[in-house]
Amino acid sequence: MRPDSRALTCWTHPSMPETWASTGFVGRDAIRAGAVGPARIARLRRLGLGTIGVAAGSSVWELAARTGAVNTVYLPPPSEIVPRIPDLLLSGPLLGDIGASLSAIVFGVVIGHLIGLPMAAAAFRFRWLRELLAPVIELVRGIAPLALLPAFLLLFGIGRGSAVAIIVWCAWVPIFLNLVEGLDSVDPVLVRSARATGAGSVKVITGVYVPASLGFYLAGLRLAIGASWLAVVAAEMLGSNNGLGFRIFEWSQVFRIADMYAAILVIGVLGLCMNALVSLVQRRALRWRTAS
Repeated sequence: MRPDSRALTCWTHPSMPETWASTGFVGRDAIRAGAVGPARIARLRRLGLGTIGVAAGSSVWELAARTGAVNTVYLPPPSEIVPRIPDLLLSGPLLGDIGASLSAIVFGVVIGHLIGLPMAAAAFRFRWLRELLAPVIELVRGIAPLALLPAFLLLFGIGRGSAVAIIVWCAWVPIFLNLVEGLDSVDPVLVRSARATGAGSVKVITGVYVPASLGFYLAGLRLAIGASWLAVVAAEMLGSNNGLGFRIFEWSQVFRIADMYAAILVIGVLGLCMNALVSLVQRRALRWRTAS
């Protein structure tokens, strides 16, 4: 299955319209009139089930803490953690830490693009270059990024430099691999048809290769962002004086456990929002495929 195919798959069970109409999310008349398509119904279904899942998990966590199944000293209930987030954002250091972590991720992912995109284009264009890079890429993929963190600390020092460096290491590989896969998937018939109509190289690239490989690239971007969060938190814990990773480690050392979990939840929410943003771009950019 292509990396972007799941984003294009719609849940089309016959009972789906009636089910969603009965929930009140979608009007029955709107569904029957065709105003709400299967894609929107599928998104509403995922949103509803995801919300139920989060609520159920939080309830189990709260119940376990209130009944003494877990030690609330080390795992406070959500009702004690969530209220701490606004205070830490407004009067604490959390807002600045979010900015530091996000800036490192954005900077690192941008540099990863500057490495991965031209390398992917060159590897697609020149077969010998792909064969030359293949063992290097496999070697890079086989090395856990966290294993390289001490080396990055020695090379780039304690601070933003080492955090950005390890993000670059995590980001460029999935971007490179997915884009190469996407370019390989382009139907040669489409390329020949475009050239037969008089399209030049630039038009073929922008009109054929870019749309056809966009889903693969966005899938690689989602992988890069997920790996970047893991990298930046680890790097900030060991070699920084700000950022969410640094703050989590600091609060764990001074036994501010509720604040520590609050920062962890903020990371989860930020990662969820970034993933949702890329997914939205993916759906909008690939809407022409569902229409065809």
